[in-house]
Amino acid sequence: MSYGFKLGCVSLAGFLIVNWAAAMAVGGAAPAVIRAAAGLRARSAARLLWMLRMAPAAVALLAVAALGVPSYLRFEPEGDGEPVGPACLLAALVAIAAVLHALIRSALAVRRSRRAAGLRIALGGVIRPRLILSQEIPRLLSPEELDAALRHEYAHAASRDNLKRLLMLLAPDSFAFFRPLAGLERAWKRFAEWAADDEAVSGEPRRALALASALVRVARLGAGAKFELVTSLTEEDLKLRVERLLGDWPPPARPAPRVSWALPACAAGAAGILAVLLHSHVQSGTYALLEALIR
Repeated sequence: MSYGFKLGCVSLAGFLIVNWAAAMAVGGAAPAVIRAAAGLRARSAARLLWMLRMAPAAVALLAVAALGVPSYLRFEPEGDGEPVGPACLLAALVAIAAVLHALIRSALAVRRSRRAAGLRIALGGVIRPRLILSQEIPRLLSPEELDAALRHEYAHAASRDNLKRLLMLLAPDSFAFFRPLAGLERAWKRFAEWAADDEAVSGEPRRALALASALVRVARLGAGAKFELVTSLTEEDLKLRVERLLGDWPPPARPAPRVSWALPACAAGAAGILAVLLHSHVQSGTYALLEALIR
């Protein structure tokens, strides 16, 4: 069995296992994190939940690229004819299936979004988002309501929410019928809509009233089809959003923690992680785990 084939199998199997373990850990912590995020400003909460949703795939990819592959290349002798065990081969095949599933669903989502129809007001597109506006909307909404609705969609464009949706689709799932991170995705969509509402209103009660009125007027036209990579004005939690806009404005929220220390802390953490990963004992230990996985 070729050296490269074994490396591919163990890398895929390692990615699957780490992704599975990280997804279970994040999924278990998700309810508590979502409750805590409710005390943050909507944009900070949405950013936190999106990063948490992407964490399992990112950690798995980093573990394979920075630890698994270097350990294998360093310690696995060339020309070793040791075969790949059935468990490792099965895990590699499941990983391939998960990656293919993520690619196919993403491609289908892009295709469906390009053919989006029946939407009243929405933002479509990933790289260059475009505004979708039906002819009836300017006649239905007052100038102030239309301005608030457009501000909402432009807020989605500024925060690259459609791109974030695509990246979530591209992150492979380790499970066919059980998605422990689905709750995080739903919570992220809710907070992303709240954040767009907040940025559209900019703290002005009059704009909040105009946006709430626009949401109700557009919703009365009927719910259109939903597309994964299109953010529609009335897509998420309409009743709750209207109540939020009509409540005390701006809504009370705990300010996000200061991040002035974030850059040096991240740099120090990255340097520490790199030093650990390059340490000989860590690599040899990783190789021992890979050997057990191969068999």
